[in-house]
Amino acid sequence: MRKLICICLGLLIAHASTAQSASKPKLRVTPLTDGVYVHTTYGMYQGEPVPSNGLIVNTSDGVVLIDTGWDTKDSTDNTWQLLRWVADSLRQPVRLCIVTHSHDDKVGGIGELRKAGIRVVSTALTAQKTVASGYESPEDILPADTTFTIGNVPIRTYFPGAGHTSDNIVVWLPRQQILHGGCFVKSVAAFGLGYIGEANLSEWSKSVRRVMDRFGKAKWVIPGHDEWTDTKALEHTLQLLSKHAAAQPHR
Repeated sequence: MRKLICICLGLLIAHASTAQSASKPKLRVTPLTDGVYVHTTYGMYQGEPVPSNGLIVNTSDGVVLIDTGWDTKDSTDNTWQLLRWVADSLRQPVRLCIVTHSHDDKVGGIGELRKAGIRVVSTALTAQKTVASGYESPEDILPADTTFTIGNVPIRTYFPGAGHTSDNIVVWLPRQQILHGGCFVKSVAAFGLGYIGEANLSEWSKSVRRVMDRFGKAKWVIPGHDEWTDTKALEHTLQLLSKHAAAQPHR
């Protein structure tokens, strides 16, 4: 009997340990430069928590978010936590959110933002794909290349061509020399290209080179997932694409 109790207790402890290790971490906010922060939220993929990066840009006229938290149709707790952090820590209203492509790690919190009265914008293609995925539509007002200013902070959005998806854009903060690459750019910590179910592998390298031509002096390059560095992330993305191409069977 004692042996049976010990086995049961052991199974309960193991189950609790597994559940704890597989639980989703809470929002993490990391200061990058004066007025710019990286927000990191987590989604579950194959039973493991995976980080997703976006930006918080604090201006004199309110906050601009680059990408929502990683949420789903059923849960928007990550974006709620993000809005709560901005309200408590920056005490500024969120004026705008720019989403960089239509996957749920970037648009999943649109419903929470809309509920809070926050404007969400994207390209026309991202808006179409977002609706097709079952999320609320962002405003499809961004052209392929445009710069606008909020609170004296210039922000440039640029469509370099297809890559991770057909609609991926990057966001450039010229004053801070920060490039938010989103999932178009792979972290130097990445060993592979990740999800490529919607990737254009024949165009991705060309698109990365366009970004390098325009933003090759970036001090920080923020990938969609994992750690950030400088333009080494762009070079690493090209290397991963080259390795992937070399590994494919010749026809």
